[in-house]
Amino acid sequence: MRKACILICAVAASEASLAGGFALIEHGASGLGNSYAGAAAVSDDASTIWFNPAGMSELKQPQLLVAGHVIGVSSDFTDRGTTLNNSFGGGFVNPDFATASTVDASGTSVIPNLYYVHPLKNGVTLGVGFGVPFGNSSDYDPAWVGRYQAIESAVAALDINPSISYLVNENLSIGGGISIQNLSATLGSAYDSSGTCLGLVTQGSLPVDTCIQLGLENSGVQALDGLAEVEGDSTALSFNLGLLYKPRVGTKLGIAYRHGIEHELDGTGEFTNNPAFQAIIDGGLPLFVDSPATADASLPPTLMFAGAHEVNDQVELLAAATWTGWSSFDELRIEFEGLQPDTFNTLEFEDVWRVSGGINYKFSDQLTFRGGVAFDQDPVPSPQLRTPRIPTSDRTWLSFGVGYQHNQKVGFDVGFAHLMVDDTPLDNASESPGGTTLRGEFETNVNILSAQVTVQFD
Repeated sequence: MRKACILICAVAASEASLAGGFALIEHGASGLGNSYAGAAAVSDDASTIWFNPAGMSELKQPQLLVAGHVIGVSSDFTDRGTTLNNSFGGGFVNPDFATASTVDASGTSVIPNLYYVHPLKNGVTLGVGFGVPFGNSSDYDPAWVGRYQAIESAVAALDINPSISYLVNENLSIGGGISIQNLSATLGSAYDSSGTCLGLVTQGSLPVDTCIQLGLENSGVQALDGLAEVEGDSTALSFNLGLLYKPRVGTKLGIAYRHGIEHELDGTGEFTNNPAFQAIIDGGLPLFVDSPATADASLPPTLMFAGAHEVNDQVELLAAATWTGWSSFDELRIEFEGLQPDTFNTLEFEDVWRVSGGINYKFSDQLTFRGGVAFDQDPVPSPQLRTPRIPTSDRTWLSFGVGYQHNQKVGFDVGFAHLMVDDTPLDNASESPGGTTLRGEFETNVNILSAQVTVQFD
């Protein structure tokens, strides 16, 4: 039966996701100024808990870091010939279905961070961090041409990361941590009541004249649409490891690994049905009935290689390369309790790399200027596998920042990044009879403004 257009991606995020797929790299504002180049090596503040827990050994006093990031997305979708996959025979497609050629998909999100580091005796340092490693949101107009694939998407992974580091000797530190992660998702889309009715007639599940009698003979009429929403959440555990090596004074090399995390989301599917189609459901159709739903999500591992080198007392050069194993996220299946069939969506994400370079310039004991560039690969392999919930593409980062040390205990950092996103084509067909083949292109730019305060204790 026609159903995959209802629940496409229970753990997907919007076009605002910023580190490949729907990962978020925003952990601390000081690193944003460098496009997070050298993040697993610099270990200048408590955000090292996320990037490389071994770096906590570099912090000799207790430290608290609070940061926030405002992510603004400017995005327009231009239709390039979206069609309704009406293969049912009988009825006709609404001629006004694809008249809105351009859709504004812009939005703003806020991401928080909190980190605390506390050195103990004998080279041991403890820390705990809170961040949002995956997530974002989008909200399309309910009448847009892609409504049968996505209207609302809201996803957030909240991560608490207790960590420990050990100073092996003056040149080597090791560290590790546990991630306690809660993933929540809310996904909404429309479904074509007329198209579904015609499909049931074609299958022999309804009398031939049912759709005409109910006024459901014309596909793609927004006023006749039904709405579906799935909500679910999951809590799961993972771990991370890090190593920091100083081959010489002024040079640091870091390696950090974050293990993938397996989520099993439990939630509900809720449906708001067109009154005419509700009459069919009330007659015994076991579809579009509120019911429990579950989905598995395999979020990817990451491996970062980073370096930081002090050229002199004022200039520090930074670099990093990060591999993300997005191939773990190859499909999504949503299972419903009862007679409602599962929905299935092929993703086939690919492993990707992110490379970055940056510079710090220490203007004075109080003032440091930062700059950086980065290139982020897109894990979506083709326009045919790209959905409006994850319309990512390759992106290039340009960033700068300023750090101000107010006194020995309090410091402030601000950073800004502009992301130039390659034009993002879609040619995605619903994986079931009916639905749409969504053809078009997103044009997107992203701006990120971050700020943090760092407080050091005796």
